[in-house]
Amino acid sequence: MLGRLLSWGAAILLAAAPARAADTNPYAASYCEPAPDTKLLYTNRAYLILPKTVDAPPLYFSYRVLGTDQFVQRRGQLLFDDGSDHWELESDADGLRLLWPLRPQNHFELDRVDRTTGTHAHVAFMVLGLEPIEVQKKIYRSWKIRRLDKIDDGTSFLQFLWYAPELCTLTAFTDSQHRVVKLLRALKPGDTDYERPVIRRQGRLHFADTDELVK
Repeated sequence: MLGRLLSWGAAILLAAAPARAADTNPYAASYCEPAPDTKLLYTNRAYLILPKTVDAPPLYFSYRVLGTDQFVQRRGQLLFDDGSDHWELESDADGLRLLWPLRPQNHFELDRVDRTTGTHAHVAFMVLGLEPIEVQKKIYRSWKIRRLDKIDDGTSFLQFLWYAPELCTLTAFTDSQHRVVKLLRALKPGDTDYERPVIRRQGRLHFADTDELVK
């Protein structure tokens, strides 16, 4: 009986433990991020994840867009762009944590305003379910999340995001032209091709030293 109680106690402690990178259980997908200095090479763009400062707010996420001089700072990985976004949040972005652990039908909504035009928008996130996404010939179970931006001028924009707990990042997302942008490589310092510069050419990501298409 004592052994059984100890086993139950250990299970409870494990369930309560904070999420770590590369959480392989898709049904316990607590929020995590790729380690600093990770390079994420997508179909037509590449990001270098930057270290967090000591006083960084919750979910703070920053990166450089490789091949450009753009530096992006965001609250969480679901509020991202390539550095040209003029929107400022009017709601508490920390509430995005309510989406995690990811479960079907989990949702969160926020409001934001364009700093240059004063245009307001309402943004709603909804977790739809799991889908397999292939990265470097390996299948990652990824949570598909719908993002719907409703602008106060009557227009709207629909986007889909796929988040893989095992990689702690997006394996795919749709862009402003509704094209699916997929993760091709997740490189860490020391990995093959990590030091090779990349460039975007004709809408695709290439290695700049040989003009080879990133695959």
